[in-house]
Amino acid sequence: MTTLTTYTATEARTKFSDIVNEALWGKPVVIDRQGRKVAVVPLAVLERLAELEALVDSAHAQDALDEFHHSGGRTMEEIEKELDND
Repeated sequence: MTTLTTYTATEARTKFSDIVNEALWGKPVVIDRQGRKVAVVPLAVLERLAELEALVDSAHAQDALDEFHHSGGRTMEEIEKELDND
């Protein structure tokens, strides 16, 4: 695992441009303020994370839908057709 560069909040204030440059070059930076940490990352990393989260959410939704159908669940369209036939 790569060791991340970490700055205290005080250091980050004085080295802001260095931190931004590191992030622009693709190197995540951690800022630690009294044990609470945040990361400065390139936007591409954040966008890719959002894409991956959306894929996982989509897979979970599909699994839930499959389970719903497998357990006998019916769609509104199926129920409406059944009611119309009565």
